[in-house]
Amino acid sequence: MTDITRINYYNILAMLLSAALALFIPFELVLLSYAILGPLHYLTEISWLNTRQFFTLKKYDYLLIAGVVIVSVVFKLPIANLVYYTFGLSFILLVINKTLYRILAFLLLIAMGYFLLTHNILRTIFGLYIPTLIHVYIFTGAFLLLGALRAKGISGYLTFITFLVCPLLLSVLFTNIKSSPTQWAINGYGSFAHINTTTLRNQSINVYTNTASIILTRVIAFAYTYHYINWFSKTKVINWHRVTKVNAFMIVLVWIASVALYFYNYRLGIKWLFILSLAHVILEFPLNHRSFINIGKQLRQRLSVTK
Repeated sequence: MTDITRINYYNILAMLLSAALALFIPFELVLLSYAILGPLHYLTEISWLNTRQFFTLKKYDYLLIAGVVIVSVVFKLPIANLVYYTFGLSFILLVINKTLYRILAFLLLIAMGYFLLTHNILRTIFGLYIPTLIHVYIFTGAFLLLGALRAKGISGYLTFITFLVCPLLLSVLFTNIKSSPTQWAINGYGSFAHINTTTLRNQSINVYTNTASIILTRVIAFAYTYHYINWFSKTKVINWHRVTKVNAFMIVLVWIASVALYFYNYRLGIKWLFILSLAHVILEFPLNHRSFINIGKQLRQRLSVTK
């Protein structure tokens, strides 16, 4: 059994465990995963992305993305605008090399955003779903699919299929089980509740007792928990742990401080975790684009072989 095969089977077990926990303690699992596993994932991934030039074409392209973030913050633009501009710019920087064409493409992106972001659906996708569910589920699924296509082994495809099946099973099995969330979970889940109310298109539901909301929270809990576990399972594959002792010490120190802040002062802690989370989401955009581009290449190669 190769290391990749072993990791794939470990990931399948991790998915099943995440799904089982999400079935019984969905609200608590979201909060615990986000508060404990989340900051360690964000810090280590940002560090790893930095060593890989953030997967952009040119060495300092990431500074252009950072510049857009700073401008957006200074002018107090909505999160939807910030994500739209950085998501689009990341793609432009990845596929266009010449400076003039990059400028023209970004100006076109801004002009399009003026019209596109007036639609509630698109504003919700960029402002709510891309930083949350799309990032932790769709982008994670893309990484799994690309890994399976490259390895060409049955274990990779089984991992990807399990990843697709788990949310479906959480949505249709044991729907009569309604475990009451703890008061701690009720007090803390408020920052995530807008995902439930927006997705279910009902701002007045009780997210902790409504059956559809509980099922949705199970899917959210699974997606977030496995998203973090998947990152840590790839340690020996992408070697994100190979950092200097100073960097490792700083990462661990900030991680411990982040977790402590969350449990000591929830409101301040959740704001800090949101900033850290959004930073890693934005900085990962070039890698996300590369993943989908490479999936397309792998699929075209498969089709060309069969012809």
